[in-house]
Parts: sequence; structure tokens; C-alpha cells
Amino acid sequence: MLRCILFLVLGCYSLVGLADDRKLEFVLKQGDTVIFDKTLKIAELDKASKNHTLSFTSPVYHQDMVYNGMDFIDVATFAGIDFAKVEEIKFHALDGFIATWSKGVTESPLVVVTGEEGNEALFTDIGEGKQVLNPGPFYVMTTEPSEYKKWTWPFQVYKIEFNYEKPTSDYFPVGADKGSTVMSGYTTFNNLCISCHSVNLEGGDIGPELNIPQNITEYRDTEYLMAFIKNPNSYRAKSRMLMFDHLSDAELSAIIDYLTFMKGQKMMDKIDQ
Repeated sequence: MLRCILFLVLGCYSLVGLADDRKLEFVLKQGDTVIFDKTLKIAELDKASKNHTLSFTSPVYHQDMVYNGMDFIDVATFAGIDFAKVEEIKFHALDGFIATWSKGVTESPLVVVTGEEGNEALFTDIGEGKQVLNPGPFYVMTTEPSEYKKWTWPFQVYKIEFNYEKPTSDYFPVGADKGSTVMSGYTTFNNLCISCHSVNLEGGDIGPELNIPQNITEYRDTEYLMAFIKNPNSYRAKSRMLMFDHLSDAELSAIIDYLTFMKGQKMMDKIDQ
């Protein structure tokens, strides 16, 4: 997924001449308890922070871009979020992509970007796999190049879910040793893979489920999986899956160790739910 990077949120409808009626939903939770769920229009969000002009080389368009944007923390505070208490954020995209951010994943400051400078359509369409997509209504990214590959950055964001607790997920490797390759693989998988894929039917909806009823390691061997993760396009033309050729063999092996471990934690009852 050609996803750009945390700590910027970009807005857009690509229809020229229409009123800017974009909306962003904010959900605040304490664990599994919903504290509030509210939707704010872009006109309201414009009051949250002084507008900024941001210039940087876009990792999506591979060229210098100029965007307009607002500080993410200001926008979250305006929505009623105490950002100092936030342990986890889930960015929900229209196509089923869910990017989960937690403290320590990135260090760049958050910014809400509202469109490309001088572009009446707000954002330029991008090619993703065999599709051409518009990044709207909102986009998440960073201007810090060193952060580009630390996390899988979402576009088409319509909802942001904040949580004052970091709940234990159904794809957490319960019982794995803290310093094991299983845990390091889980961390990498959580940062880069769970946005598109699900394990025990928790995660993104773009890619296939990887654990139930069969774990992917039960029908694909390690050599194949490592090669496919590095370069999906070498197997499937115009694959929507990102290349992860920046990951070392050790990191890829750890991801597979994590997936293999999850064979023992299948939640088969979820299939019929």
C-alpha cells in the first residue's frame, strides 16, 4: 500500500468546484469502553490550529510537494482528546486499511494536512496496484524521511480512534518470551503488516487473513514467504502489497517465527461470528 507517514493527516475530495464538506470522525476509548464518538467538519477543524505550509519530498509521488496543514495535537485537543494520555491510535481508511500507531513507533510531530498547495482538487490521484485512487478524505504522513519505513502510513482516512489504554489484541503472541524472535517479529508485524492483514480476524481487510482456519505457514514455506514479502511484484504484477526489501533476513525470519507461533493460538470460533 502506497501509504505515506505518521504525524500528518491530509484531507481531500478530488471533485473540483464542490464545497469542501469533508468530515473526520473521532472516537475516544478507555480500553474497550467508548468515552465519546463525534464527527467534525473540516470548517470546524480549521479553527483548531494555525495553518502551516509544509514542503518536503513525498515518498508517494517521489517528488517535492507543498502541502497545507495543521498540527495534529491541536486538532486532537480541539476534538476533546487529552493527547498526553493516548497510548494507541487506529487510523481507519475507506478501503479497509487500519493503521495502528502506539507510543515509540515514531518520533516525528503529528500534523493534519488539508491539501496540496495550488491544487483545486486538493490531492493528486495515485496508482496502487491495478487501481487509481484518490488519497481523500484524509491522509497520514510525516515530513521526516528517516520515519518513512518505520510504519505503514494510511490514506483515505475517515476515522481516527484514540485509546487511553493499549488493549491486548487477538493477534498478540500470548506466552512468547519478551526477548524472543517471536516478540520482535510481532513488533515488526504490528508496525508494518497488521494494517492490511488480519490474524484471528483482527486487523486490516485489504490483505488475506493469516491464521484461521489455516495459518499461512501451514501452506507456504519460509523461503517463499521471505521472497514474497521482500518483493510481491516479482510474483504478482501490480500487487497492492508494498515491497519490504528494506527488511533484513533476520527481521523477515522473525515475522515468520511470529506467524508460526500463532498456529497455537487460533481463535476458530471467530469464523462463525
